[in-house]
Amino acid sequence: METPPDEAVFVVSRRIRQGQEKAYEDWVRRIIEAAKDFPGYRGVTTLLPEGIDSDLRYMVWRFENKTSLENWEKSDIRNRLLNEGEKYSIRHYETATGMETWFKLPNLNAVKAPPKWKMALVTLLAAYVISFVAHLILAPYLDSWSFSESNFIYASILVATLTYFALPKLSRLLRSWLYP
Repeated sequence: METPPDEAVFVVSRRIRQGQEKAYEDWVRRIIEAAKDFPGYRGVTTLLPEGIDSDLRYMVWRFENKTSLENWEKSDIRNRLLNEGEKYSIRHYETATGMETWFKLPNLNAVKAPPKWKMALVTLLAAYVISFVAHLILAPYLDSWSFSESNFIYASILVATLTYFALPKLSRLLRSWLYP
């Protein structure tokens, strides 16, 4: 299943307090019901790993976009339910960003990061195009600047464009090649 480009996803793990299993399950149903009515809610997946950590639970929340997720996180209903949930479980948040990072859930098969040579090739391709275009457009304006000043401008453009545009787009576009 491919994640839509703007969809926001976050993972919460909780360890159920001893003797609170039934209360926790009731609480989970109520927080999911509250989220269903929230604008931008796309769904939640609950994971129950088997084995020694049978009191451990994961919830993978999906929202239409980052703004919808942030609105849910700031909502009174969610915060009230989270405070109540502390009676039944202990929460732990894991977040990850970037092409090479994924959530790692103990006792579950996780998606492996792509080989470094593939990441290097994608980064080189993106950096080459960004650098070429930046020099093509800005060279006439920055030729009179010192080498260190113009280099700082080019490096800033390169890093910002790679981080916020090129690598996220390329990782989605090349997903089947990066993560076979």
